[in-house]
Amino acid sequence: MSATLVALPAKNEIHACNNTITQLKDYQGKNWAIGLNGDTLAPDSFLAFFTERNLPFAYYVRAQGVSVGGPEAYQCNINTLVQYISNIRASETTVVNCTIAELNVCKSKNWAIGLNGSTLQPDAFLPFFDTRSVPFAYYVRSGSVELGSPSAYDTNIKALQSYLGSL
Repeated sequence: MSATLVALPAKNEIHACNNTITQLKDYQGKNWAIGLNGDTLAPDSFLAFFTERNLPFAYYVRAQGVSVGGPEAYQCNINTLVQYISNIRASETTVVNCTIAELNVCKSKNWAIGLNGSTLQPDAFLPFFDTRSVPFAYYVRSGSVELGSPSAYDTNIKALQSYLGSL
């Protein structure tokens, strides 16, 4: 399996994969073609979904004299998506745990989070939390700028732990 190519937040990507698994099961129950449209032989949305993610795809088509693959293709594609979801969760768990570790370092040194303490420019925590739709609590003490409180470290750590639990 390759790395995730689609630039969607992990939670959204997992949701999209689960929806595709549900659709594959529906098609399996109806013995419909996957990979190519059974009526037109045009590439279908399943093929596009797998191709966009650089995932291997198993075709199953029995239409217009065309016979490609077998009925095991449904389960093969479902297994591919289940493994892909597992990889996303593992990767996201690693990156979130690294961010929690960074927050703990900042906490131990009483460093600003949200804005750089010296330049007051946004730091890497902001886009990290934003792309995951996780609320962020600032803690900055620099010159005349005072945002949040030291409890922000623990608040952010708990928010990330909750996020991981929701995956």
